[in-house]
Amino acid sequence: LGKLPDQLGGRQVALVSLVVEALGQGLLWIAPDPVFALAGATLTGLGFSLVFPSMGVEAMRRVPAQSRGVAVGGFLAFVDVTAAVTGPLAGLLIGALGYRSAFLAGLAACVASAALIAFGMGGGDRSQT
Repeated sequence: LGKLPDQLGGRQVALVSLVVEALGQGLLWIAPDPVFALAGATLTGLGFSLVFPSMGVEAMRRVPAQSRGVAVGGFLAFVDVTAAVTGPLAGLLIGALGYRSAFLAGLAACVASAALIAFGMGGGDRSQT
């Protein structure tokens, strides 16, 4: 599936991937047994796997060729910051409200991200330029 962001556009693939990831987080949040949890983890992983390359494709398509190195650096810096912050925040949330709260927060983050992609990126889809 790695070619999908290039073929269909990063924005579209990221949006669908976030919906799949949100479904997985929702299943993990409500999982009554290990089968539901496994299904949720599978959907979460499948969705998450294409968000990073899809957003990378969008970052590269939105800057001139001579600025792509800076764009990649900025994109990766944001990914690193979110990775560094998410773990401790999830730990605090779990400590205060239990494990299920982390999956609810993940679901909320996916929905917010999908909304931002769907309605907040502006300028229409530039994936074909």
